[in-house]
Amino acid sequence: MIQKLFPAFGTINSISVFDTSNPSILEPIKQRMMQMHHRFSFFQPASEIGQINQQAGIHPVAVSEDTFHVLSLASDYAKETNGSFDVTAGSMSELWRNAIRSATLPSEAEIAHCQAHCDIKHLDLDPVHGTAFLREKGMKLDLGGIVKGYAADKARSMLQAQGIQNAQINFGGTVVALGRMQNIGIQNPFQKTGRSMATLSLKNKAIVTSGSYEQCFIHQGKRFHHIIDPRTGTPSCSGLISVSLIGDEAVTLDALATGICCLGREAGMSILRKHGISAIFVTDHGHVQVTPDLQGQISFDL
Repeated sequence: MIQKLFPAFGTINSISVFDTSNPSILEPIKQRMMQMHHRFSFFQPASEIGQINQQAGIHPVAVSEDTFHVLSLASDYAKETNGSFDVTAGSMSELWRNAIRSATLPSEAEIAHCQAHCDIKHLDLDPVHGTAFLREKGMKLDLGGIVKGYAADKARSMLQAQGIQNAQINFGGTVVALGRMQNIGIQNPFQKTGRSMATLSLKNKAIVTSGSYEQCFIHQGKRFHHIIDPRTGTPSCSGLISVSLIGDEAVTLDALATGICCLGREAGMSILRKHGISAIFVTDHGHVQVTPDLQGQISFDL
């Protein structure tokens, strides 16, 4: 087995290959991932996303095929989730990141201001000129809810192009199991990171978990977390603390997991059925619900 570890997309990423001992095959994949990281970063002003945000309300920005494709997908998923997943909620995400860091609630006026600058309808994508444009000044893109899935799918394609048949890609919990059957742990949302509640056996599938249990703070006895519902401008309160989705494309799972955390199980299931996606839901009270197609693939830790 060979493995490559590297930081990108705000997390630590690993690519493990089980059927070769040639480490040179992983370096080009890492470089491709870093290229995407530098294009998509919310925090780098020189990134393509940074440039679009700086030019909001001013003029369109020419972007790479990567960025254009991700934004096109994100626009589709925003419509499909009725706006519960919306990459134009960058100013809202930034507001709550700062709130969690300082353990201080933002004011109603600050929340309202961010909500007024969040609407996927104001993202213009021009396929002829290859440009992206946020029509209103103050709007910001944040691709944090979709980039790991997009990158993991690209890494899988690069591995397959080199004839690799058995590998695992793990980009901060966005996991692709390529080839042979692999056991994937599902994080227990009520325990510290690394403690699993169940193990899922997968092959040639992706799994993505979105949960509100990692970044949060307590204010007057109430927990405020980092999964923000763009429709309300506040942390999601759908009754779900964790959503794990299993399917073919990590990018679809990544976006929908975030959206369904806000939508809730019932509304989310109609979307998942359309895509043929399996799911594991954990409620705020610790009740676990698993779609019937996963029976026999999942075992719960005692």
